[in-house]
Amino acid sequence: MNIAKLQKQLEAEHKALEQKSKFITELQALMNKYGQSEEALLAILSETSAAAPAKRGRKPGSKVAAKAPAKAKKAAAAKGRKKQAPRPLRKFKNTKTGEIAESRAPQVDKTIKAWAKELKVDWRTLEV
Repeated sequence: MNIAKLQKQLEAEHKALEQKSKFITELQALMNKYGQSEEALLAILSETSAAAPAKRGRKPGSKVAAKAPAKAKKAAAAKGRKKQAPRPLRKFKNTKTGEIAESRAPQVDKTIKAWAKELKVDWRTLEV
């Protein structure tokens, strides 16, 4: 059994080496066809890799976490993004007038903020 595992591993490595060799020969053929040197190719590749973060407005070497690989992005896009559940609807009561207001985001609701300011209390205390 151990020999079978090793044989499969060797076959996989052989296949990977064949693909790499094929890629290199095709790349060299293209470089010869268009009269490009290895240095020119490296310069082109380094320009594109350095320009990619600049498009997003980030400076090279910033402490921002690296983005996910392209394969992971495609898989996530194919799967679809889960939607977050909407915030719960909360009720608030003006103790002075007895009015009731409903809001999903009370911290930015103008009516609730005005009531809290008028009554000189925190908006959280107005929740029913």
